[in-house]
Amino acid sequence: EYIRESALNGEVVSGHNTETIAIAKNLIGMANNLNQLTKLSHQRGFHETHVYVVDLLRRLKAILGEYRQASYKPKPSSMGRKEDTT
Repeated sequence: EYIRESALNGEVVSGHNTETIAIAKNLIGMANNLNQLTKLSHQRGFHETHVYVVDLLRRLKAILGEYRQASYKPKPSSMGRKEDTT
């Protein structure tokens, strides 16, 4: 009965919303920046790029915190079905 009810009246919820997609795109851009900083650090030395690396790490931590908040949504336990009281 549960499977039939779920198939007929269940709701499919996407794992990603527009907010988490935007955060993921931001992280991809920052990963590219990190790769460029790594290359520059090898060419010129870390002492010239450490300020940029520290700033990037700070921003990454902030974005990961936003992602965790955006992706954590309490899931309904009953999937929209009525509880049997008998």
